Amino acid sequence: MNGFLYNKRVEQYLHKAITEDLFEIYYQPVYSTRKKCFITLEALSRLQHPELGWIAPDVFIQIAEKNHMIEQITDLQFSRVCRFLGENRYLMRHLLNVKVNLSSLDLMRNDCSRHFIRIMDAYKIPHNWIQFEITETVATECNAGLRRVAEEFTDAGIGLCLDDFGSGYANLNTVMRLPFSVIKVDRSLLFDICRDEKRAIFYESVVETFHKMNYHIVSEGVETQEEMEQISSWGVEMIQGYYFSKPLPEKELLELLKKQDNIER
Repeated sequence: MNGFLYNKRVEQYLHKAITEDLFEIYYQPVYSTRKKCFITLEALSRLQHPELGWIAPDVFIQIAEKNHMIEQITDLQFSRVCRFLGENRYLMRHLLNVKVNLSSLDLMRNDCSRHFIRIMDAYKIPHNWIQFEITETVATECNAGLRRVAEEFTDAGIGLCLDDFGSGYANLNTVMRLPFSVIKVDRSLLFDICRDEKRAIFYESVVETFHKMNYHIVSEGVETQEEMEQISSWGVEMIQGYYFSKPLPEKELLELLKKQDNIER
């Protein structure tokens, strides 16, 4: 009952949050083991309730999808990402792109690719500055419509990243049906790799297979030096996790990048 009431309060607040654009964007940097610096960012939605405090993203996103509010949230957040990049264009001299998550409902829009391209063009954001992330769950439901949208994005110079590989039922056939250039290996596969030989062998084999297929790999959820050193020894070139940085609001992110990479306007 407490969970039900909590979710109802979140649902009610989502309407207000959308109307007044109360969401925030935090950015989690992705570290390059080869270049020894942060080379890309993932934009993450955050929402704070005046009484409930911070609402877990998994909670409010699930509720938003169930109530068909996720498209409005995505539009607000994507516009904010584009505005942030437009105001800090110097960042992109040092970063490859910014990764933005799209839900299944976002991808089902009739004019999905044109819609997001129009937003980028309105802020004069070069298309290669953005890389859209599609979750493993969405990719397993690949159909002609999703393939068309994916191809339209890549034709426009927008990259695609498969998110959460290993969290569900995706296989190599799923990966190859869409034009991904980057694969994010889910943090669930990282569990106990430093102590469980079988888990380590499996993780290493996943990395090796994707490398042979010319995909770039991002290891998600890295929290310890031991994990970082292990996956780095397997040739993983990009690492995302609390070991290097938690998600940060805009101001803290800019301070971090300026300090580490000596980024100047």
